[in-house]
Amino acid sequence: MKKLTVILGLVLLMCWLPVSCAPSRPAGSPELPIIPPTLPEPVTGQPQAPTPAPTPAPTPPTPYSTVSIPIEEFPNHPHIDVVMHAVVGEELTVTLGSNPTTGFSWSKFAEISDETIVQQTSQIYIAAEEENIVGGAGKEVWTFEALKKGTTTIFMEYGRPWEGGEKAKWTVTITANIK
Repeated sequence: MKKLTVILGLVLLMCWLPVSCAPSRPAGSPELPIIPPTLPEPVTGQPQAPTPAPTPAPTPPTPYSTVSIPIEEFPNHPHIDVVMHAVVGEELTVTLGSNPTTGFSWSKFAEISDETIVQQTSQIYIAAEEENIVGGAGKEVWTFEALKKGTTTIFMEYGRPWEGGEKAKWTVTITANIK
């Protein structure tokens, strides 16, 4: 029995020693969690430059961005209404038959109801193709630039521009829809 008491005492001593020999913490200090070290994520390649946005393809003219009315049309239809369509940045082209040798001509500057939507950029007269025809009819061509989305009215008149001359013998009213 004496042996058993000695063995039991040794076992108790062995259990008691590691606890009493362990470093003690001050009373009330919190136990800190053990956090394993973290390593930065490995770099797998060169940084990529941002992909540029694709450049849109140029927009082809819409089928209604060009109008041509020959002079022969006006005696039967002296007041013509036209609807044209274009996208912002596109040009509208209007060609009207004309014969200035009669004293009549189209207004050089079109009347535009909202010049923030459409702006006239040019107006030219093109003589008759047959140079040998005296008094032959030619054509006048206006170009307009579509500036922003919206709808505006373009008005042109054919008449004798001098004081007392016949006005608005023929007229063309264009409704321009810009998208």
